[in-house]
This record gives sequence, C-alpha cells and structure tokens, in this order.
Amino acid sequence: MSRIAIIGAGLSGRLLALNLLRFASSNAAVSIRMLDRGDERYMGPAYSDEADCLLLNVPAGRMGAFSEDPEHFLKWSRDRGARVGPWDFLPRRLYRDYILALMREALQARAGGTTFEHVCGEVTDIDTDGGCATIHVEDKGPFVVDKAVLALGNFPPRHPPIENQSALESERYIRNPWNPGVLDSLSRRDTVFLIGTGQTTLDLAVALHRQAHEGRLIALSRRGLLPLAHRGFEPYESFFKEIKESKTILDIFKIVSKHLDRAESMGFDKRAVIDSLRPDTQTIWFGLVEDEKRRFLRHLFRYWEIIRSRIPPESEAIIDAMRASGQLDILAGRIRDLVETETAMEVHYVPPGRTRHEVETAALVINCIGPESDYRRIDHPLVRNLMRRGLIRPGPAHLGVDALPNGAIIGQNGAASDVLYTVGSTMKGVLWEVLAVPEIRVQAERLARVLLDGDHRRRDASSTHAR
Repeated sequence: MSRIAIIGAGLSGRLLALNLLRFASSNAAVSIRMLDRGDERYMGPAYSDEADCLLLNVPAGRMGAFSEDPEHFLKWSRDRGARVGPWDFLPRRLYRDYILALMREALQARAGGTTFEHVCGEVTDIDTDGGCATIHVEDKGPFVVDKAVLALGNFPPRHPPIENQSALESERYIRNPWNPGVLDSLSRRDTVFLIGTGQTTLDLAVALHRQAHEGRLIALSRRGLLPLAHRGFEPYESFFKEIKESKTILDIFKIVSKHLDRAESMGFDKRAVIDSLRPDTQTIWFGLVEDEKRRFLRHLFRYWEIIRSRIPPESEAIIDAMRASGQLDILAGRIRDLVETETAMEVHYVPPGRTRHEVETAALVINCIGPESDYRRIDHPLVRNLMRRGLIRPGPAHLGVDALPNGAIIGQNGAASDVLYTVGSTMKGVLWEVLAVPEIRVQAERLARVLLDGDHRRRDASSTHAR
C-alpha cells in the first residue's frame, strides 16, 4: 500500500485528496492522510467564512472540480435548488460545501483497501532519510509515509517597510486580514485604513458595507489601481504565436500593447486580449529567465493583475457606490510610517511625485497587500525546518518553492525529490498561473496520477528550468 500525506486542507489539498480517491484502484490501494490545524470542514480562510457577501471570483460555470466537467459545480448547485446561471457568482462557503460533498462521495465510492484520515495538528518538520518522509506533528508522535505533499496555501502578508516597527505590535494594526473576527473591534463610525487595493481590500470593503458600517474607508497602494470586474465580451483571437519566441518582458510588453490598442480600435474589451493568452500564460512564464521574471514583477505585474484577477460585478457595484458617496477613498502612494496615538493610528504616506508625506488617521489599519510568497521571509516552523534541511529552496523570482512542473520539489542541491511534492500557490514561481480553480484542478489531477503511478521522473519539453 502506498502511503501519502497531504500537508494542508485548503482547496489545493482537498482537490488532490479527491483525485487520489478517484484514481486509486483496488489493485493499488493507497493510504491518504491530510494534516491541518483546522477541523474537517475547514478549507482555509478563503472558503471558511460563512458570510454570503463573500463571493467567488470565478463564475459558477467554470468552477467545476474536474477539468473534464467545468460546469459540475453549476449542475451540483442547481440539483440542490439554486436558481443559478453559468455567469453567476456564488458564495464561497457554498463552494466549500461542494468540495466537502465530493469528498464524502469519493470516500463512499473508493476502491477497496484505500483509506483516508484527516489529522488535526500542526506539521512542524519533515525529514526524508531512507527514501521515505517522516512527518513530525506538534503534540503528536511522528509517522512515516512514502510521499508527502506540501499544500500550504497562503501565508500572511509581509509587514509594510516602516520606520516605527513598534507600531506593528499594536492592536490597531492587523497583519492578517483573514483572521477570524478581524472587524469585530470596530464601532459603526470608525475609520478603517486598508493597505493595498486588490481583491482582499475590496472583499473587506464589501463585508463592511453588508454590516452597515458608516465610517470612512481608505485604501492605499503604490498606483491606486483596482481590479476590473468580470464582463461578458466577444473573444479576441490568440496572438501567442507572436510571443512564443520572445525572451524579454519588453518584447512581450510591446506585442501585448499593440494588441490592446488594436482591440480598442476594433471595439474589443481589453479583458478579452489578456484572456486570449490564458492557455499559454504558463508557457510564456516558463520561457523567461529569472531576471525577466523579476522585471515583470517590478514593472508590469500590477497592470496585468487588475485585468486578469477580476471581481464579481456585484462587488464592483458596491465599491462604485461607496466611492460615489465618499465613504471609500482610493489613494496612490507609498507608506512611510505608522504612528499610534492614544485614540487611533496615524498612517504617514507619500503620494506619487512628492517628497513630503501626508497623514490619514484610522481606528484600525489592515494589511491587505497580498500573501507572502518569498519563502526566505516566511516565519513558520515547517518552512524554516525544510529550508534548514535543504529540502526546499525558493522558486523562480523568489515565488513559492522550486519544483518540476509535475510538482516534484527541487531541493537546495538542485535534485528533484521522489518523496516530497507540492501543489497550489507554492507553484507560483514555477507555473505562475496557479491560483484560480481552473489551474488548481489540473495541477491536482496531474499530481494525483504522478503519486499513484510512482512516475516521479516523468518529464516533458517544458521541464527544464529557465533560471
């Protein structure tokens, strides 16, 4: 019997477990252990909040758990009485219920001899001596498996680079925007300052709106750009053939800009231009050397992200109304400092093109700049121990961990492991496009087959790293 441990019970870990249960045969039974601090219903902060106002950022018709049936979630919802169309955006908690229901069905239909166990506990270390993985769990004894998979999800954002580090210890500063009860301390008329203007910021703004919050909301990022909303539009023909030989971000930028201008002149939506490249985004990313990937992150990432990572139209309507009423202000600038007073937190920031700072005062400052992806900076016992042992190293452009496209982790010695694998957000540096369900489900399916086939050395034309 093959023994597999999955570290993490968020969406990527659950989808991997689901596919292991689907693909396991009676002739090759498998023992699956999923380890996470949360209980059996916990699926990470994105899917564990019960608020109906927190919607999926992908329409229901594309959220199926199986790549061969993208509308499976839509049909599942309809079977349970929901009046929903393929372009509707449903609550995230409903998607959690969907994945848990699929897990129950897969457990009932599993091949004879295959077992599944959810272990509630914090994994603090893994060692891979002897061709196996020994999993160390806090307050529990270690156990041995043949293969271990890191499905670690997202870590809290890094702190803003401020002068007054003591402010980071204040109760008026929230590092992790998805901590339970993060908004509970607020009075109805309190001012809230949100660092960042991405999807997390807009989720919190929508949640405060649903709570009838009357206080002012201020959101600040370097450029003050908000994500676009989903729209229906005519598809734009892919121009990947013009890009596929390009090796620099500048060359790619010129080609994309040409098509954005062309699309505008022809009446196409700019979102259609970016979407036309989605099937080939991982190939483009993989073909760039390290310096070019970093150049993209420094100069173009935010412009790409606001088009690519969209919000539901319902959320956009709420944000537009809050801005029109003056309740929500979107600012551009760079934070210089946080200064706590007796009654509030002062946010000192420098607008673009200026040298003198300005000050906003808020009852609460929430860090929404996005999860930390640089594993050199992550202060977590498991990550620290894996780095110390040399079992993992930072991924390309210091995003996630390094691995082969099939998920086999590359250690600090440059060799791919046949014991340690990864799936989900940890693969961002390798594949780039890894956060949405359409990409995660493909990763999970492929890795499940690799783990069950034992074909850890399988390569394809894209498995040579552009480092």
